[in-house]
Amino acid sequence: MTEFLPLWQRALTAEVCWVDTEGRPAAIAATPLLDRGVAAIALPYSRATEAAGLRTASRVAFAVTDSRSLRRERPGAVRVGTPEVVDDVEGDHFAVELLRQELVKYPPSRTLADSPLLCRENWWWLPRVIVRLGASGPARDLPARTNPERHALLVGSGSEGPRVDVVDVVDIAVAGPGARDLRVAPLDGRDSGPGDGRALVFGHDYTMPDLERWETWSASGTLTGRDLAVTHREGEPGGALAPLRLWQRVRRQKTLERECKHHIRAAENRR
Repeated sequence: MTEFLPLWQRALTAEVCWVDTEGRPAAIAATPLLDRGVAAIALPYSRATEAAGLRTASRVAFAVTDSRSLRRERPGAVRVGTPEVVDDVEGDHFAVELLRQELVKYPPSRTLADSPLLCRENWWWLPRVIVRLGASGPARDLPARTNPERHALLVGSGSEGPRVDVVDVVDIAVAGPGARDLRVAPLDGRDSGPGDGRALVFGHDYTMPDLERWETWSASGTLTGRDLAVTHREGEPGGALAPLRLWQRVRRQKTLERECKHHIRAAENRR
């Protein structure tokens, strides 16, 4: 059995999964951090919409599955527990407890907050939605995802909360070239997934070592056996991760700043 906290502390990237109040599985990719010894993530307010479902989730799964975050020939792991969501609107807790860890693991943050001057200029980057993994059960090993174009998380509803497995994903060509449904096969060879019903296939990939590009993709629908009848897709596996040009970087930062400020104001108004 993998020791979860040491794995979480070493990992560069992680996945957080849950089932919303409507019974729909959801997942995001994030930077794994330790908040005073507790597994956590700290999302900038530009991602407040993504984090909204975590506020009402009763259980959440924290997972590390990407092989680049794992030791050679070692499995990943998942732990399910109670989410604790905190609005750090001033960014004080993040700046003191978590920023240094993020600067090490997520290089794009260095351009915004790698000095006191940058922190003052980009104050909007420090406020965070912090999600901690509260009371939780034992970790469960998961196969490592070694091929971001084909390997993904399969998220469904289990008896103890979200059920997470790692699968190999292929399109099903049952309706000609435009077919969009998926077939999934557990990487560990076992049919011990979430079972029939609503399910989400979720994957992500990123550039190394700068993480300038970090793209996610997902497909949700109804799982029957190993076949997922897809009703909604976002992104595509195997997408291009070419370096951004200067004007793209500038535009991305402006968009990031605008979205962070918008959601920070909204969080302040909810107080």
